[in-house]
Amino acid sequence: MISWIVGLVCLWIFWLPNNRACMKTIPGDDLTTTMTTTTTTAPVCPDPMPLFAAPDGFAKVVIPAANTNGATTPAGTTISVTCEDAGTNPAILGAGLTVTFDTIGTHIQDAGNLPPGGFEEFSLTCEPSGLWLFDILGILTAPGNSGIVSAPGAAVCQACVGQVAPFCN
Repeated sequence: MISWIVGLVCLWIFWLPNNRACMKTIPGDDLTTTMTTTTTTAPVCPDPMPLFAAPDGFAKVVIPAANTNGATTPAGTTISVTCEDAGTNPAILGAGLTVTFDTIGTHIQDAGNLPPGGFEEFSLTCEPSGLWLFDILGILTAPGNSGIVSAPGAAVCQACVGQVAPFCN
């Protein structure tokens, strides 16, 4: 029995300290995981009013209040915008919209599609890029155009006061 106890003590003294199952962890072998959190925000478009100009003061651009005055609009939202009589001149017959698109040049909407007639209604869609996509009709029966507008004052709303102009038919 004593030889058995001596054998166990020897085993404990010589074998256990050399046992690889009890090795210390090397720092490079640390298998812990570091978690990182990424916060993403949904794309929005800024207030579209800076894209418009109404230089003559006889016509005005009307944008829904929820989408202007510094508000942002979520991507995918389409809004209806009008170019209409500002009420400053009783001789106004209508209005026309001239838009300079980022990639397809300058195009005119003079469809008179806003009742009672002679004024313009068109749509803007907030793109995932944060830019506004303009969708306008053409001149009376001409085809419309659609494209991104990002330059301030690129969409000009002008009144028709009996004069012959490319934006007034």
